[in-house]
Amino acid sequence: MANSYVEYSTGLSGTTFSIPFNYISVDDVLVKGYNGSSWSDLTVSSRDASNDTVTLDSAPSAYTKIRVLRSTSSAQLVDFQDGSRLSASDLDTAYQQGLFVAQEVSENASTNIEGIGPQGPQGIQGVAGNDGADGADGVSSTVALSQSFESAEIAIPSSDGFVTATHGLGSIPKLYSVCLRCKTAEHGYAIGDEVNLSSVNAYRTSTEVSFLATASVTLYHKTTGAYGSTITNSNWKIVFRAFA
Repeated sequence: MANSYVEYSTGLSGTTFSIPFNYISVDDVLVKGYNGSSWSDLTVSSRDASNDTVTLDSAPSAYTKIRVLRSTSSAQLVDFQDGSRLSASDLDTAYQQGLFVAQEVSENASTNIEGIGPQGPQGIQGVAGNDGADGADGVSSTVALSQSFESAEIAIPSSDGFVTATHGLGSIPKLYSVCLRCKTAEHGYAIGDEVNLSSVNAYRTSTEVSFLATASVTLYHKTTGAYGSTITNSNWKIVFRAFA
């Protein structure tokens, strides 16, 4: 089952449909209809966060199926300030935003991204300048990523703070990721499983990648999907990857 959408092909004579996936704001939930060849946005009359339902202004009976989907904003939702107290709510929001946006792109929740879906991306085409190396003038280029870096496994700190690794790529990475790698099975995860962490709490420079780690990390249970599984820090390690 997808993490960011659900499709209904029966019951389309009704107007109210369940939202079985997690979201930050119920206003992020949208609905599209499929007529056999293309998708169309459907008008939502109301959303109910208490009952996890969305209601259309009219029954979508003209469509062969509909998709109830999540579209999380990629704009920064939390702005951490030096010297401020890190609340569980803000940390959850920052983590969930990165996770949800990644799921939506990976699963092509909006159906708008060519070549992304269960089969995965078909390739990467960047934007480069006339020299084929940068994005200064927005000329399309097919310059490939030619360098990569993967850090050693790093212990989760005992108190909140930045964890940093030197990548040695010689330039700011075009892509990077921060993940938790399972070292001892728990919460449905097997040894070697990895969970992406929110890039909202990370930064990269021409010499290093860094992540604002917290001493207490809460994940979604891999099997049940329920949120609230606090990890045992010694059972996990932080791993950075960067590409240029």
